[in-house]
Amino acid sequence: MRLNRKVFSSPLASDGSLPNWLFYLIPTVILCGWVIIAGPPHVSGYYIIHYLYTYKHGFIPRGLIGEIISWFTDSVSDQLIQTLAVVFSLVLALAASRCIGRVLSKVKNDKENFLVVLFIILIICIIPGSFRLYFSQMTQDKLLWALTLFAVLLCDNKYAIWFTPLLCFISTLINPVYLFCSMILIAIIMLQEFKSSGYSVKNGIICAVSYIAMIAIGIYGVLSEKTTGFQTPQEFLDFYFSRYAGQLDAGTYQLFVEEWIFDYFEPMNRILERTFKTYFLEWGNAYNCFIALIFLALPFYAVLASFWKQVMRRESDKFQKLIFFLCLISPIVIIPPTIVSWEFVKYFYNNILVQLSLIIYYIVRKNPTVTNTVSDWISAIKSNPLPAAVALVYLTIFIA
Repeated sequence: MRLNRKVFSSPLASDGSLPNWLFYLIPTVILCGWVIIAGPPHVSGYYIIHYLYTYKHGFIPRGLIGEIISWFTDSVSDQLIQTLAVVFSLVLALAASRCIGRVLSKVKNDKENFLVVLFIILIICIIPGSFRLYFSQMTQDKLLWALTLFAVLLCDNKYAIWFTPLLCFISTLINPVYLFCSMILIAIIMLQEFKSSGYSVKNGIICAVSYIAMIAIGIYGVLSEKTTGFQTPQEFLDFYFSRYAGQLDAGTYQLFVEEWIFDYFEPMNRILERTFKTYFLEWGNAYNCFIALIFLALPFYAVLASFWKQVMRRESDKFQKLIFFLCLISPIVIIPPTIVSWEFVKYFYNNILVQLSLIIYYIVRKNPTVTNTVSDWISAIKSNPLPAAVALVYLTIFIA
């Protein structure tokens, strides 16, 4: 009996390297499996109301998902919220898998950069605030990251790139917090594509339209918060929670009334006063935030700042240097939402993902300034491995 040679053929490509489809398949299986293992998130807390908002009482930030739900039903159950949260997780897993497959297949023939990119991807996947957080919670931020990654993929296609402003617009409608999170990634990449295309009119228009759309919706959302017609937080919540078919205990509901929804009714000074008094003092989170800032945020930003400063010193083109400078200072974007919303961990990890994704982007695009800087760092590690070993131990403790 003659055996079918194709069945038993090597999975390697003709040049002896792994075929591109493996780089797409393996991350897809792992990340989608991760979502299934995590299971549906427990429905509780502040994020319930993001599925209940509608535009029936006027425009409201974060209202797009709830408005779309209202087209089909006026009864939002815990099961519906869980189903949507899992769907959003799967969309994120697919978007991330597509990006991972794309970048690994592009650097597979460059051993040094392949290992660097793979190492960064592993960090992104295992740090507590990335996929592990999104796959286990009901927050809609996972959808924002999915749309951002799809937008990044669109930027690599001369025709599909025209849809990038639409994804930016939709993301801002879903949640204006997008402007302080993953938006930074696509904003810098669009600016870089404009520069790399020789300042083409097409890329300039796409870049400008995307920026204008996001800023306009962000400003309009802030201005509209006070014009929905509700006089009190109680009235606000009664209207939106009338659609909720689940169970909400009286204590949690009262917490929403007194602490969570006041930003729609209180001036900024009152918001800041409540933030520090409630979150840091009454809830005792000041110590945890201080520890996270000193032992997590500052060391991370110090290392990344050193990297981008070295990149800037190498770069002679003024506009390119400006883009690298934006990469350097991008962490300051998380300061305003952190102060107002007190979700330090959320914004800190978001910025980690942005920074690491930018490094991957420049390595894959074979930017000589970034790749040469990466090579210098690798050489420094090889010649003096002790600091790298200490950093690896520190990272292990940090992840654990």
